[in-house]
Amino acid sequence: MISPDHVPSSSGSAQPETISPGLVGFSWLSRRAAYFAVVAIILSIYSYPAVRTALTTRSLRLPPVTAPDLGLYLSLSKLEKSPDGATLNPYYHIGVPYPVAYLKFRLGPILFGLLNELFMGRIWWALFVWNLLLWGLLCAAAIWLFDQFLPHSNLEFVLVGVALLTLFTVKGSWRVLSAWIHLSPAWFTGGLPYIRAFTPQFAMPLLLCYLGLQIRALSGASVRAWGIMALLQFVAFAAFPYATLIMVGITAVAAVWYLLAGPRASAWREVLAFLLVCGLADVAFALHGSGGFRLTYQEQTSLITFQPALARESLGKMWFLAAVLTAATALTRKLRPEVKWPLVGMGLANILFVLGDAIVSERVLFLAHIGDFYQSTTVILFIFLVSAYIPGAAQPPRLARTISLATLVLCFFYGLSEAEANYRVYLPYNLEQADLASWVARGEVSARDLVITQFTISQYDDCEWMPLLSEAELLYCRNAQVVLTPQQNRDVQRLREVLYLYFDGKDHEWLADTTHLERYGLYGDVTSFRGPEERAARIVSLRQQMLPLFDRVEHGDPSIQAFFRRFQRVWILQARRNQPFVKARLASYLNLGEQETVGSLLVTSSDPK
Repeated sequence: MISPDHVPSSSGSAQPETISPGLVGFSWLSRRAAYFAVVAIILSIYSYPAVRTALTTRSLRLPPVTAPDLGLYLSLSKLEKSPDGATLNPYYHIGVPYPVAYLKFRLGPILFGLLNELFMGRIWWALFVWNLLLWGLLCAAAIWLFDQFLPHSNLEFVLVGVALLTLFTVKGSWRVLSAWIHLSPAWFTGGLPYIRAFTPQFAMPLLLCYLGLQIRALSGASVRAWGIMALLQFVAFAAFPYATLIMVGITAVAAVWYLLAGPRASAWREVLAFLLVCGLADVAFALHGSGGFRLTYQEQTSLITFQPALARESLGKMWFLAAVLTAATALTRKLRPEVKWPLVGMGLANILFVLGDAIVSERVLFLAHIGDFYQSTTVILFIFLVSAYIPGAAQPPRLARTISLATLVLCFFYGLSEAEANYRVYLPYNLEQADLASWVARGEVSARDLVITQFTISQYDDCEWMPLLSEAELLYCRNAQVVLTPQQNRDVQRLREVLYLYFDGKDHEWLADTTHLERYGLYGDVTSFRGPEERAARIVSLRQQMLPLFDRVEHGDPSIQAFFRRFQRVWILQARRNQPFVKARLASYLNLGEQETVGSLLVTSSDPK
């Protein structure tokens, strides 16, 4: 077992860890106090957008929008059951007979729901604490990984590693630095690397701990490390299965070295037992409830498709950077094998699985999500490589201290800039969200009402917040599709989509000419068909589905009138400066009443005809 006070050298012999003279710069702080101070700064930077948004909007009814799909995941945290035991779709209040993917793999929202109950439904505070816990766990996991397993785990280098991992966005770094040099405001796009509240951020601390435990397991520490790894991968699988794929890559490469060159005679038994436990647990979870990996697409889709062109589309700057760092890690002799091969496994998992859409249908398993781990993978590989090649105690103290402090300050400034960008980018949506919450809080909307909201962009929509504010039903919400079965998406979602399009000014003539169907429809319902021929066939199929629905809606079919008559009142919400709904079309089904301006919203009250 590796002692925390000893770090083996590249030759495998244990040598006492010496605190570099650079630590003189931190002599007034203990090691733990330095960690605490840096983590506190990182958490403050990440909390800045939420706190400043609350001060600007003067509203704590809903958490601020800080990343796409936040409202969706919050809605998944408070799902209810129908009398027959089916999960109720939070937007349409209809039962979903089996757990489609978003209903099955939602451990994060479930745990958040428990926390929200502890806060008595004060969801702003619940999410604020939830985020602090996730970011704090990420920092703690990074500190543990770097402190225990870096070749030179000097305090300064560990702090720099944690700051780079949590604050520095590799993907956008060149754009940001270029904008700084040219004194351009173009860097204000927002993008703290782990600002999202659920996926993949929930899995990130698990992944870092898994990587460290894999290194420890290869070092022959104990079988306990394998057992904890099995638990971590299962938790990650239940929350975000793509994280488990990265873990599979880590263990696959590490196990090959462990079995062929490892020092323990029991290696085969340990690896086989680990694989058996993980395989049984994951398969049992995936098959439970019959939902499995089924998504929301209406057509039956084969698991395996071979489209080489998709592999080329996955190649980009981040892919090549990860590939170079992975190759450099595999070739270096400065890292112990127990450390090197899990790192190589993590890198290979990124660069290989992200190409998987060329083989596995993305309508079954969207492997492009593996790209969410580029940030963590490239930073971790970079930190370990740099640590392996920098001098240890022989490094000039003043130079080490200056470089470390300068890098920390740069990371803090970079992170604060990204936090400010996040606040500014989402402020218009948060102002509208605060107006929506203020209007609903007046208590005029009941469970017997229908609400029609305006679709804005794929990253934000008023409809996704309604389940958190009211028991009223929504006419249409794009997010509703992910908690409906494929058949329900054909029978329920498609009709509601056509109703929305009709009120938005679209008709059968528009349908005959347009190819831009996915803006309002299912995620990937057109773009996931990559070949020109299959995409054209898909558009024809969608038109065939939607044309009869447009005919029913345009000619006032009695079934459409009966749909609206189920509700006591119908509320129409539009942006005051952008009102897309056609009044005459709304009036064909509704008796339009008074209009009221609520901040940035225009609210129209109506009764069904």
